[in-house]
Parts: sequence; C-alpha cells; structure tokens
Amino acid sequence: MPSLQKTSTAVPGLLFGFAAFLGSFLLFQLELLAGQTVLPHYGGSYYVWTVCLLFYQVVLVGGYAYALLLSERFAPKVLLRLHLALLAASLVLMPALFPAQAFSSPVPDLLWRLALFIAFPFLLLSASTTLCHKLLSDASGKSAFGVFAWSNAGSLAGMFSYTLLVEPALPLASAALLWRGLFAVYALLFAAALLLGFHKSPAREEKEADVEKPRYFLWAVLPAGSAALLAAVTSYQSSATASMPLTWMIPLTVYLLSYALLFSGLELRVNTLRVFLFSLLFVLAGILWRFESSLTTILIALLNWALFFACIVAHRELYLARPRSAALAPRYYLLMGLGGVAGTALVTPVGALRLSFGFADLYIALVVFIGALAYAVRRERGLGLRAMGFSTALLAGLLALGLKLSGETQVYGLRNFYGSYRVEDDKALGLRRFVHGSTVHGIQHLAAGEELKTTVYYSAGSPISELLAAFPAAHVGAVGLGVGVSCADARKGTEWVFYELDPDVVSIARKYFTFLENCKADVSVVTGDARLNLKKEPPGRFDLLYLDAFTGGSVPFHLITKEALELYRSRLKPGGLMVFHVSGNFLDVVSVIRLSAAAAGLQSLEKSISFDTNDPARLSSEWLAVTDNPAHLKKLAKSGWTVPAPRADWRVWTDEYRNVLKAIKW
Repeated sequence: MPSLQKTSTAVPGLLFGFAAFLGSFLLFQLELLAGQTVLPHYGGSYYVWTVCLLFYQVVLVGGYAYALLLSERFAPKVLLRLHLALLAASLVLMPALFPAQAFSSPVPDLLWRLALFIAFPFLLLSASTTLCHKLLSDASGKSAFGVFAWSNAGSLAGMFSYTLLVEPALPLASAALLWRGLFAVYALLFAAALLLGFHKSPAREEKEADVEKPRYFLWAVLPAGSAALLAAVTSYQSSATASMPLTWMIPLTVYLLSYALLFSGLELRVNTLRVFLFSLLFVLAGILWRFESSLTTILIALLNWALFFACIVAHRELYLARPRSAALAPRYYLLMGLGGVAGTALVTPVGALRLSFGFADLYIALVVFIGALAYAVRRERGLGLRAMGFSTALLAGLLALGLKLSGETQVYGLRNFYGSYRVEDDKALGLRRFVHGSTVHGIQHLAAGEELKTTVYYSAGSPISELLAAFPAAHVGAVGLGVGVSCADARKGTEWVFYELDPDVVSIARKYFTFLENCKADVSVVTGDARLNLKKEPPGRFDLLYLDAFTGGSVPFHLITKEALELYRSRLKPGGLMVFHVSGNFLDVVSVIRLSAAAAGLQSLEKSISFDTNDPARLSSEWLAVTDNPAHLKKLAKSGWTVPAPRADWRVWTDEYRNVLKAIKW
C-alpha cells in the first residue's frame, strides 16, 4: 500500500474533490426527488418546498456536526472506517416508500415523514464537504477550501440533471433506483481512499488553530441573510407559477453559483457590486410595494437577479472571513449551516414572524440580509455602511407603509402552511376580495341585494356558469372552495359537496363571506386532500364533478394525472360530466388533462371567455369539460366548446411520471 508521503497530492485532490462533487450531486438530487415525492401528499402547496428547505438545512447542520465530531475525535483512518460503515447501513436501511401520515398538522407531519424517509442518507451526504476538506487537508498539508467549490459544482450538476434529464425521462421509482446506484459509487470512493492510504496526517509546521481567532458569529450571520433571501424568493416564485423542481431549481442555482464562483478564488470589486446591488434592491422594493402581481414575470427575473448579487456580496465576505486553519474548517461549515437554518426559519410558516400583507416574506428577508451584511462590514467607513444604512431605512419605511396601507383595506390576514391569505375590502368599488398570495380566489359585492351575485370566474356568461345552467345536476362535487361563489345559483333540493384542502379557507369563507350561508342547496365541506377524500366516496356518487383547485399559479399536478382522472370517473354516475378550471396557467394544463382523460377513455372540450377588464368583479376564465357521454359532448359543441389541439408527442402524466419542461408555455 503506497504511503501518503510517496503519493502525489494530485491523486487525493482528485479523489476527494470528486467525492465532494458526487456527495453534493446526490444530496441535491435527493432534495428534488424527495420534494417531488412528498408534494402530492400535501395538496401541492408551494410552502411544501419551503418547509423541505428548512428540513434540509437542519439535517445539513446535523451532517456538519457529525463531520466535526469525526474530525476532532478520531484519527483519519478510523474516521473513514466509521463513515463507510454508516454509508453501508444507510444504503440497506433506506425505506423504499414514503412513510404513512403521523400528525394531523401538515408541518410536523411533513418534517417527521421526511426524517424517516431520507434523514439518514441526507445527514451522511451533508458531511461530504467537511470530511473531504479534512482528509484532503491532511493529505496535502495545506488548506483545501477548493473542495467547497467542487461541492457547489456538484450541487448545480445534481439540480440541472434532475430537472432536465431525470424528471422528464424516468418515473419516480426508477429515479430512486438510479440514485441508490450512484450512492453506492459514492461509498466506494471513500473505500478507495482507505485502501490507497489517504488517511495519514503529515506533520504540521505550526498549529494555526491555536493562534487564529475564530469569527463564529460572522460565519453564521452571513449565511442567515442569504438563506432568508433564498427561501423568500423561492416561496414567491412557487406561488406565482407552480410548486415543482423547475421553479425550486432557479433560485437554488443562483444561490449555489455564487458559492461556487467565490470559493474557487474569484476576485471581485466589492464596492462596485454593492452599489449595483443596493440600486437593484431599491427598484425591487418599489415594484413590490407599488405593483404587486401585475408584473409577475419581471418580478421573478428581478428577484433572482437581486438574489444572485446579494449572494455574491454576502458570500464574498464569508469567503474572506474563512479560517486559515484547516482545523477550524469543520466549525466554519457547521456555523454556516446554523445560519442557513436561522435565515430560512424566519420566512417559513413555522417561523415566528406572521405578517400576512403582500410580500412580507421578501421584506423580512431583505431586512435580515442587510442587517447581516452591515454587521460583516461594520468596521468599514464610507460607501458600504452608508449604502446599507440607507437601504435598511428605506426598506423599514416601506415595510411600515405596507403595514399601514394593508391595515386600511385588510379585513383579515393569515399565513399558514398553504400560503398567505388576505380578506380585503375595496370601499370605492363596493367589493370584498379573498386573496391567496397574489391570486384572487373570490369576490363578493358588499351592496345590499347584490351579495349573491356571481363573480370572478363564475360570473354570468362564463363557461362554467353556462354549463351549470345547461346541465342541472342533483349531486355536485366541487374540488376547491374559494369563498363558495360557485354555489350562489345552486337550486334548492340539490346537494353540493366541496373538497377543500385547507380548513382555514373554510373558516374564511364562512366568516367573511355569505355565499355558503345563503346557498339554497344542501352544502357540505370536506377538508383535506381531494383525491384522498374522493377515494372514500362510493362509486357513482355525483352527476357532475368540477375542479377549481390552484396552488400558486397552477393546478396541483397530482389532481390531473391519469390515475386522478380514473378516480374522478369512478365517482361519477355513468355518463356524468367533469369540468376543470384551467385559467392563467403558464403550463399547458389543457393538453395534460386531455391526454389523461383520453387514457381513461374520456373525451375533452374547452371554452374560454374574456370579460371587460373595467369590471373588477368579473374575471376571464378558461375551462375544460371531460366526459364519455355523446349527448353531453354534442350539447357542449353546440354551445361553442371546442376540441383542444392534440399533442401527439406527449406522454401521459401519471402519479410516477410527468414532463414539466414539455408542458411549459414557452
């Protein structure tokens, strides 16, 4: 066996560099794979990923702590043997199926099930960078922060390969099997290090850790600022588009790219960056405050651009503050992880801050970030502190103004696992709105005598309004409650069953709106995931089933798969009708549903309408009707419903497979 002294440092450098790369590659593949697996269990909520991020960062800290323990308590050879043994155990013990529900509350339930599902391998993979840094530093006799650049490059590769290659091509089960195979390769790299003898520490000329002063708080506060921004940008982007790996990947790429660039040793002119960054933050804050959802695409681009420059500035300071001693590196990584947990926790539903107006998450994150950066450069004079002081004052002012303005119009506000809810009164127009994130989910007239007038997507003349009138149904199932506008014109003696994911939405609909209270039909509301609850219903339960369920800007994917359509068909009476609300999607949901329907033996017709934008109570909408009843199809066609354009090169979406890239409306 070759000794360490006789072996070129290039060989261990490549080995441990690739191990760090592959460890992070697998870590981020696992993040996206687990996120995609758990999403349908929680109704497709865009906060699922934010809570997942918090879980990942908590376990990441556990991995850093584990690596610190091994690095400081065990000799390199023992360290390698212990790590190898745990990797083997993880490979054997990793569950193949997502664990069953354990808690009624979604946040603790998600955290608990993730812990059972992936915590063990995730913790071991989280230790990769620290362990590889330690082992390479021992092998080469010098600091090895280049390993961190390898690690972040692996993270980027893992995200891109999953989103662009794995998800569009493989079902979840096959993707999981491929991941296990690569995890075994990762374990073999550490076995190779043990066999090749890369575990003997050369003598040090001096103990740098004894003379270097650690900067513990700084190592934590800077990652807290950038992690808060990452969580806030991701939440906004998912709420405005759809919760899926592609939208999760974009902010994460920006975040990790900054680490990869800076820890590769890239030199940047910091003052120029600060001027650009804070100018960008001024513009961004103004747009967030003034325009809100009317500039969604521009906002997403600006947010990610601002996130990139913010991370560049913060992570440059973090890189400059890195310890020169290899012995302090494990503590450096651990505190970075702790900061990430703290920053993410501030903008998740489990955080202490519960502001519900507008873009509160983003304002909180901006204030946290600027405070962190101000601490980092507190000894500087001139541009840095002045710019940050002015920025903090501006953002604090906008935050206070936002609270004041929201207080004038906001009747009620709530932030929970499923998003941010607001009930707002527009006294000038005589309207009350229910807003989820930046999307209006219901409007009611406040004037006496107009309370039951149909609004939003159910206004007179809308496709769904015409359909409900043309196909009188005795038993109606409705997925998605909103505020109950859809049953405003329901006939006496009919039965309407609403399936609503979030119990808080039911409370809002009953307390602040009167559609349910004044509905002539026999109305009941079932809370929880619609698919799970529909499975409990007897076959042939409904004459008509319609779905008006959105999370963020898209229909939850698990509600439009082949298996979902088969379930809906089984709960309809023979020849029954189902209708999907497909407005405002940046995805071609119509084609997805049409293919799922065809696979279930059903045919589809679509219809859309555009209302006068000067009437804020009537919103344009697009609907898709699905049935196997020839008479219904003929009647719909006479009313202007048309056959959707075919997509011959598409595969049917199932619970195990979907190709989001192909469905995007480029």
